Amino acid sequence: MGEELDFLKIFLSHTGKVSSKFEAYLPIYDRVFSFYKNQAINLLEIGVQNGGSLEIYDKYFNNPNSIIGCDIDPKCSQLTFTSESIKVVVGNAQDKNIQHEVQKISPNFDIILDDGSHLSNDIIHTFFMYFPLLNNGG
Repeated sequence: MGEELDFLKIFLSHTGKVSSKFEAYLPIYDRVFSFYKNQAINLLEIGVQNGGSLEIYDKYFNNPNSIIGCDIDPKCSQLTFTSESIKVVVGNAQDKNIQHEVQKISPNFDIILDDGSHLSNDIIHTFFMYFPLLNNGG
């Protein structure tokens, strides 16, 4: 199977869609995500901007069921990916209809990342909406 790369190495060597993550977060992602690296996971990221992070997650996790990105920007509907694991839902994650669209793809998640608006009220609201969808131990 070749050398397994950690999250930082995958991030730094990534070509394709841009991902704008703070490098200081990446070792933390690697530590938290490593448990799931070989599992058939479901991941949700709220706020995907250019879609690069979705591609990076797809490279990092060896066996993802679904990697779902949700973004309010209509331009995200134009994002295309070679991996069948990656799906994008366009709309406000706080909208119940959008939450239902997300749940049609996966009813529950092992990892949920909120990288959306970065506003406290939005973070709290999405936490209360999506935390119940997080698997035990997620």
